[in-house]
Amino acid sequence: MCGIIGYIGRDVKKNLIEGLERLEYRGYDSSGLAILHNKNFYVEKAIGPVENLKNKVEKNEFDGVGIAHTRWATHGTISIENCHPHFSSDSDVALVHNGIIENFEELKASLEKDGKYFYGQTDSEVVAKLLSKRLTINKLKNVIEKIRGSFAFAIISKFNKEIFFAKNKSPLYVAKGESCAMVASDPCCFVGKCDNFFVIEDGEYGKISLKSFEVYNKNGNMIEKIPQNLNFDYDVSNKEDYSHFMIKEINESKKVLHNIIERYKTKEIIDKLKTINLKKINRIYFIGCGTAYHAGLIAERYFKERFKIDIFTRKASEFLYEKDIVDEKTLCIFISQSGETADTISALDKTSKFNSTSIAIVNTEYSTIAKRCDIMFPICAGEEKAVASTKAYFGQCIVLFIIASYLNGEDYNKNLLDFENKIDFGNDEEIKELAKFLFNKDKVFFIGRGFDYITALEASLKLKEITYIFSYAECSGELKHGTLALIDKNVPVVVIANDEDCFNKTLNNAYEVKSRGGELILISSVEISNDIKDNFKYIIKINECLNDLKPLQTIIILQKLAYFTAIKRDINPDKPRNLAKSVTVE
Repeated sequence: MCGIIGYIGRDVKKNLIEGLERLEYRGYDSSGLAILHNKNFYVEKAIGPVENLKNKVEKNEFDGVGIAHTRWATHGTISIENCHPHFSSDSDVALVHNGIIENFEELKASLEKDGKYFYGQTDSEVVAKLLSKRLTINKLKNVIEKIRGSFAFAIISKFNKEIFFAKNKSPLYVAKGESCAMVASDPCCFVGKCDNFFVIEDGEYGKISLKSFEVYNKNGNMIEKIPQNLNFDYDVSNKEDYSHFMIKEINESKKVLHNIIERYKTKEIIDKLKTINLKKINRIYFIGCGTAYHAGLIAERYFKERFKIDIFTRKASEFLYEKDIVDEKTLCIFISQSGETADTISALDKTSKFNSTSIAIVNTEYSTIAKRCDIMFPICAGEEKAVASTKAYFGQCIVLFIIASYLNGEDYNKNLLDFENKIDFGNDEEIKELAKFLFNKDKVFFIGRGFDYITALEASLKLKEITYIFSYAECSGELKHGTLALIDKNVPVVVIANDEDCFNKTLNNAYEVKSRGGELILISSVEISNDIKDNFKYIIKINECLNDLKPLQTIIILQKLAYFTAIKRDINPDKPRNLAKSVTVE
């Protein structure tokens, strides 16, 4: 959550705002900046998206040093008082923060006792109040030793043309270009300005200027950092001719598939696949949050169909509280788009104590989860800007299909090439018509069996998170065990029925809905007779393909349905309320 950026160089305002625009996926409750100019701070803050801050900032430019922040609120209301940057009591030091200070109440009470005044309710302001006057590395070290929790800090002082930084459990990166120095929550901020960057690890802190770069470990020893190549597709950060990132990213799913096919031919990936030895494994866990959890459910079916091993999927936030479930014969597969999901990292920390084997399925190859797992498999999706995950989910499922297929001796490349030729993005006009039907509904239900139930879960999540319509997914056969009580006249029920083996049973469940006044929508690859068609208000036919890949064919249509419904409801699908792309707090 939250995005931070620091910049030293020319045109500080322009570069800070541009960085915030790239970081806005991390939160957009408010934003603010502080720039050192003529030995004083130029400060601007705004409620709402970064665009509001951009409109407030004076047009005249500054050279020098500045920091900025886009907020996803955790402590304190959405207000100017709680908007970053925060300042020391003497106003000589400005700070932006991503994370949560767990002992802030205790620290705040002590500071108030000493006469410090607080303007807002955030945990971040406490850290600012611990800083004062001429900031030094030793002072920074003393402050971070007093705090517990997660943090990425960017800090500037009136007395230094430097950015001080510190990191623990929140992502932070540093970069130096020919005429600038930067600190940010995401390396995407460095594109077009720097050729490489440095990954700051937990417990590390330091400072950067145009002339120097210092990093220290938690023991206070200066360390050398290895630069990482900024291998980043700049175009993916722009909407091009699309109205929103979400629809652009849905339509990039085929490109993701192509990228995976090419990458997973390489010796690098084949060698990684060869290291997985299921003969030494008696239990597999797929662990993730939200959409990544649904990808785990898909993978669970891939593996159960192929291997006689105990296989489970767990939500990372709940996995933390399970007892004695992991040992050295356990394989834990962690799924995360960002690779920085706090709950998933905590689950990884738990499993690592038991010497279990860990695999990362991530989009960000230099992320915390990628680095901490024994093996990392990239999903090759490129940057995903919209909060609702689309192409990343597609990529996660494809990579998990590859792993299961390879371990079972199948020709996954042939199957994926065949799928690449069959993949269907649906008829947009047909989907828009269905969106017109759904957009003013109070609730929508999704039902299915097997793979189709998992697709129902993901489709329901997409609809609720970007349209704010109450949406619920249920196994078709479970409707009569309670959920059917919620069905009344004119309630839409989306029936996903791709599996011919249980097609008729799913239809019977759909008819139970219809007999109670519900309105049926069918998504299916199965050939449908006219008698069946008469029972459905809308029918969307998808292309036939390998059964394992039908969930991906189907979800593209349902992602588009959520998107067009949001547009019809006049909601920005890229920035749904109360949500952020990267969930870096527990």
